[in-house]
Amino acid sequence: MDACRCAGSLWSSNNTLAKYQLVSDLFISVAYFSIPLELLYLARNSSLAPYRRILLQFGSFIVLCGATHFINLWSISGYKETVETVQTVTKGLCAVISCATAISLIGMMREFLDYKLELYLKNKASELDTEKGLVKNQASTGKTEY
Repeated sequence: MDACRCAGSLWSSNNTLAKYQLVSDLFISVAYFSIPLELLYLARNSSLAPYRRILLQFGSFIVLCGATHFINLWSISGYKETVETVQTVTKGLCAVISCATAISLIGMMREFLDYKLELYLKNKASELDTEKGLVKNQASTGKTEY
């Protein structure tokens, strides 16, 4: 058995693919860490109070996805066994949060669809009220426009 459990030649200075992976993982993790901040801002500054829980679940899911990419950056450090342990725990947490979010979404789909229907009906009612007002106005003035 090899005494050093390092990543070894994969991360050598000549490995172009590894460099592209590192740059990609860096940008992916930055994006994944910024999206939850935007969701948190949205949850705090909007009328989405009933949906804050799902936004927090999405945020947690996204942070954990980003963490897996960030941990890949750490893998060049030479502490392969530690990195593998942290990566395994992070992926396990990500799996739990991912499944919880997916299950929560199933239950909320009807609510989302009902909300969209409610908005549509309110808009239609408003349009009909406006048209009714115009018809009444035209009837009272004796003007008809067709």
